[in-house]
Amino acid sequence: MANRQSDEKSRAEQVRARRQQNRKKQPQVSTVGTSATRKQPTRTVPVTRRTSTSVPMIKRQGRKVDVPLKTKGAMLQIPALPRLHIGWRLISGAIFSLSLAVVITFSSLGTFKVSAINLEGAERLTPETLTAQLGLTGTAIIKVQPDDLETRIVALFPELSSVKVSVGLPASVTIKVVERQPLIAWYQDGTTYWIDAEGVLFPASGETPVSQTVYATGNPPAAYVPLAEDTGEEATVKETAETESLPGTALQKATTTEFVQGVMTLLNYLPENSALQFDPEYGLGWQDPQGWLVYFGKDIENIDLKLIEYQMIIAKLSEENLTPALISLEFLHAPFYRLER
Repeated sequence: MANRQSDEKSRAEQVRARRQQNRKKQPQVSTVGTSATRKQPTRTVPVTRRTSTSVPMIKRQGRKVDVPLKTKGAMLQIPALPRLHIGWRLISGAIFSLSLAVVITFSSLGTFKVSAINLEGAERLTPETLTAQLGLTGTAIIKVQPDDLETRIVALFPELSSVKVSVGLPASVTIKVVERQPLIAWYQDGTTYWIDAEGVLFPASGETPVSQTVYATGNPPAAYVPLAEDTGEEATVKETAETESLPGTALQKATTTEFVQGVMTLLNYLPENSALQFDPEYGLGWQDPQGWLVYFGKDIENIDLKLIEYQMIIAKLSEENLTPALISLEFLHAPFYRLER
């Protein structure tokens, strides 16, 4: 054992000796010398480190409601109902659904169907006649269009000068009308029509007294309406006859206001026990008490001169002991008469 320890010591001493010998053999380098042998200072490059910023997670805790218990100071927390965020799409969908339900309700329930109408301002026209012509009974109130209904009424009843329709819930239809006042009774083809001051013709109805009656063998002069015609440069106005007829007749709906004024003027010169007549060829006139027919044309201008000329023709024929069958003064400067055959 002692020998082994001595061997280890000798080995350690040998190692130390070798190290000392090696140090002696290596040449010593001078620290003072040229710049090439001078130790260069080391440059330190700054190193940046990117740190990732992570968004902290936020835990949203649901709302809670504290409910007091019977025990003093004791509270019970329970989760509250979530908040509802209502968008515009949900609102518009709800409005559409509600509107659809209202339309279906109005169309199906009998409460919202028209059973009668309220007629105001009429003296000759009855609500029963108006309802029968329009066919409104049983119609849903939402299907009644006032503008369309007004147009239909005016077309069906020319005796009305104005029509105003209003509707209301649950099924109210009110029609306010203004009736035309007849000025002339026009008797043609076994039927009596009335003419108002504007020249509008309409069927006679009711008990309205009309003292002026014209017995006609044809339609009165048609009213003319101005129509604009595009010629490419500027619009020109043409006169076009109003050929639209009364429902179920061949009689037009209107005549000229000048013709109406002519009838009223000629009535002032009508002999007693005579009736005013109209012929489409010769115009307005009457049958003289002595038996012949006299016509003054469709234009009653210069009626005073025409009457003077008529008296002169009668006097001339009486002198010659002639009895005319017809005398025409339609043209003031070209009158003529026709003798009996």
